Amino acid sequence: MFKRLIMMVSVMSVGCLAYVIWSALDRPVETVVVSGEPTAAERQRVQAALAFVQLEGILSTDLTLIEAQLIDMSWTRDVAVRRHWPDRLEVRLQKIVPVARWGERRYLAANGEPMELPDQYDDMPALSAHISTPQQTMELFRLLQLFASRQDLEISTLAESAQGEWLVAFANGLQLNLGAYDVSNRMNRFLRTYRSVQREASRAVEYADARYTSGIAVRFKLPNTTEESPVEAVAAATLVLRNQPTNNGL
Repeated sequence: MFKRLIMMVSVMSVGCLAYVIWSALDRPVETVVVSGEPTAAERQRVQAALAFVQLEGILSTDLTLIEAQLIDMSWTRDVAVRRHWPDRLEVRLQKIVPVARWGERRYLAANGEPMELPDQYDDMPALSAHISTPQQTMELFRLLQLFASRQDLEISTLAESAQGEWLVAFANGLQLNLGAYDVSNRMNRFLRTYRSVQREASRAVEYADARYTSGIAVRFKLPNTTEESPVEAVAAATLVLRNQPTNNGL
């Protein structure tokens, strides 16, 4: 009986001592450090997300809750939270890099996944679609850009109309209508025509229509001159190469 009492007192003493030590070590969290090269706007977004998490002591704070709260931000690929005694938490962010703008305010990752970012990136290609999904649009963009790069062209805009037609704008100001069907073949046909036109024409191409059976309609930039009448200038600036457009695929 006496031995059991001593054992109980010893256990209680060890428990009390452990509690005292835990309480002494469990200092309130005073600082949260965000690493991973976040921008100022991203730091503010992290701070806003942490406002919904109860930060207790350095040992008692549930790190999984913090990680779950931050991973919900669409621009974070992975989040790891580490304790640094006595009173500091480190949040390590692995960011998803956007490759294109999507609509007015969203962005797309390389796999076509939509993202909402705290920062604004105006120097990225702008993609939009009325019918296709973001993933389908990104896949088409990557394919068309691969083709265009062979002619040193850079796509600045790829947009799908409500009728399903794809419109392309290049960084040099050239606009291209690819229609709704056989888009990749039309793109390659345009690039072959564009290469020959660039070699032979004295004016830069302003607009091209690839919705033709086997040809391309090309409109050249009008010269800054008053010698030609408006009708003569438009006639001289428009050229249809080969066949006429068909009703299918316009």
